[in-house]
Amino acid sequence: MKADFTVLNFSGIYDEESFYRVDKGSSFYGEILDFKGVSGTNCMCDDEAKKEIKRALQEYAGSKFGGMSDSDCMEKLLKGIHFIDSGNYHYMSALFLEEIREPFSLVVLDHHPDMQPSMFGQILSCGGWVKEVLDNNPYVRDVHVIGADRGLIEKLLEEDRAKVKFYDREDVVKALDGNIENVDESGEGDLGICLPDVQYPVYLSIDKDVISGEEVTTNWDQGEFTADEVMRFTKALLMQSEILGVDICGECSLDQEGVDITKAIEGNDAFNKEMLRILNDNVNVNEI
Repeated sequence: MKADFTVLNFSGIYDEESFYRVDKGSSFYGEILDFKGVSGTNCMCDDEAKKEIKRALQEYAGSKFGGMSDSDCMEKLLKGIHFIDSGNYHYMSALFLEEIREPFSLVVLDHHPDMQPSMFGQILSCGGWVKEVLDNNPYVRDVHVIGADRGLIEKLLEEDRAKVKFYDREDVVKALDGNIENVDESGEGDLGICLPDVQYPVYLSIDKDVISGEEVTTNWDQGEFTADEVMRFTKALLMQSEILGVDICGECSLDQEGVDITKAIEGNDAFNKEMLRILNDNVNVNEI
């Protein structure tokens, strides 16, 4: 299928990256949606911001997929690839998932479970979007969170924790030393990955903070996966499951302290380019 490829620019970080820009040498071209001027979006998405974001997405979807109903346009937009800025905006996954009209499995790679109860009424947050989906999305059937910190998992409400299957790195990566004899880039092997037992078409959400900070810099504390392991997991899942859509977050912050920001941006940009290449092998990203 031909996948729509969008870049949601909240913080301005994507202005410094080139993975979606043909004019900067990329072979992929993505539509950038500029949300820098929308207030009430950093970490939490207040009601007015949510309305403005959904209106902009609807307008974009309508202009791109004209001739269909609004709901069909939004569902078609969902079934694409979305880069959604830093982990501060991971709640966008929940907004995209509101457009699904069929039973689905949710697979999340994230160093945080993102299942905190809202501290401000019903306001959607980056730290609580998975719980929002569990509590309010009528089509979600099973949720798999991979790479979340066990200490954070233990702090969750027991009733919420019981609704999700959690996986550590060693549960999905067969050889942690990297010596994987069965890896086959042609797709004939199993890529050294044990996949979760999903029951329905999959929506995949990747937060790069699941990756070690030695490889990719995000603006949150980070896990232990390697970038290669995340990419091999993605490949394996794409080969074995029907994919409804994919989103990727985990950019660094422009004003992030204690890091070489130029190097951090270059590292994220390189990861995004490689992930697009992998996705293109399976869902046919917009490419020149």
